Amino acid sequence: MLNRIPRLCATLTKSNCRSMSTETRLSSALSKKGLLNTPGITYASKKAMEELLHKDAETHHCFFNKIGFHNHLSHHILAAYDLGTPAAHLQKMYDEEDKDQRPKYLEKGDESIVVTRSNWVQYLTNTSAYGAFLNFFTQEIQEIGAVGLLEKYVFSEEANVEGVWMLTRVMSGAVHPFIQIGYGAEFGVDSMIVTGLAMATMHRVTANFVARSSSTSSGIPLFEILTKVNESEVLKPGPYNGDLLLSARLKEALANGGADEIIRICSQYALPDNISEAEVAHKTEEIIWAAVLLTFGAGKKSRKPRLDFFLMHILNSSLFLRPLCDLLKEPAHKAALLRAYVPMVVLTGLTRGRPHIDSELLMSYTAVPRPPSTVTNNVQPVPEAIGNPAVDEDYNPWPAIIEGVRYHSDAHTLKALRTLVYASQHFGDTPPGGVPGGSLDGGKGGETYSGISKIDGTVFIRAAGVLMDTLGWSGHGQKEGGWDRSALGWDAAWDNED
Repeated sequence: MLNRIPRLCATLTKSNCRSMSTETRLSSALSKKGLLNTPGITYASKKAMEELLHKDAETHHCFFNKIGFHNHLSHHILAAYDLGTPAAHLQKMYDEEDKDQRPKYLEKGDESIVVTRSNWVQYLTNTSAYGAFLNFFTQEIQEIGAVGLLEKYVFSEEANVEGVWMLTRVMSGAVHPFIQIGYGAEFGVDSMIVTGLAMATMHRVTANFVARSSSTSSGIPLFEILTKVNESEVLKPGPYNGDLLLSARLKEALANGGADEIIRICSQYALPDNISEAEVAHKTEEIIWAAVLLTFGAGKKSRKPRLDFFLMHILNSSLFLRPLCDLLKEPAHKAALLRAYVPMVVLTGLTRGRPHIDSELLMSYTAVPRPPSTVTNNVQPVPEAIGNPAVDEDYNPWPAIIEGVRYHSDAHTLKALRTLVYASQHFGDTPPGGVPGGSLDGGKGGETYSGISKIDGTVFIRAAGVLMDTLGWSGHGQKEGGWDRSALGWDAAWDNED
């Protein structure tokens, strides 16, 4: 249980003398198959994947510039690998992103920094210590394993004393540390868990939302949490300013009682420390649905779709909740992870102007999206063929989308598509009114979120079509688009023309 703990200076062990001066080889072996495991994966692509992951982990810093933009290289190639990308194509992706990276030791003197069990807390947020944290966590994972590493440095009480707050750090930085660790859990790659944890130590904590007691039973659904957020006068967005950076929007959302209000509302998303596997499955599915609806349902009728850059990170990260929960042994840690994730969803939405999910708009998008080069294709099947791919009712749009997204230059686009494919595989047969957490009183009451009963499992292919049409079918000659950063929840953000 993660309870409020008074400020103290603590270390995780009495061992103060172990040296980390000797670098130990970090394993990048893929010990698990990906969530999609798309046909096209071969021995050659797996071997290339492991070599490229190792090179990235051993060579690059987690930030590719001084501003703190995250290295997405391993995210990109792992997503592409799981979508069936050949070895040569993976190498091209690596080479393209490698150009922008910085070395893990930013300055020559950084190599002399030694992080140990007794001093690691003092190096938090020190970007010069990233390489030292890699060395430290590499030795730790070899001694206590991946689960032990996470238990000790993310979920223990000592790792979450005031000012240390490691679980919050994992959820910081637009959840990039969580995504990095999540890839490690999904594919069974130690290097991704180590680099993700090292990345987490580099982030500052704006506000800590995870230090609260658990409940003996589950609370209200996530969609009801989102409704309460939308109805809160305390969390009502201020005047629109299109020039604000994310950091400024975060401060605005937390000011004037905002932080306490987020804690108050999110505390109603109560989960017991002895959470069952069935409840974990239900909650992770609910979060994926919410992530999809927030990312693709926050548009305006009669306007071109906009896909928010920061809501997209909720979508991309939601995929990793289940693999990470499956990796963790203790039910209390699984519950803590889910509790920590929900305030991040809420806070991200507030920085975007508290966007509303328009269910009718979302369900109005085509359920049979096609690449632009096939729309005018006049090739006809032979007479003895059964069905016609040119006819919507005979056509499965997923194969063309999966193949088409691999050529996009933006890693986020591949990651977003992967979440949608997974959701369609597992939840695509959901009928209208069947969205988990979508109804009050177990289906006996009304909607937890206005219009959610109109949503069914076709929403994932509809969203995939919007993704490809908005970001571009680059492999089919269509110019690549971009993610929206206007903070589209404010009506004033739509004053400019499409």
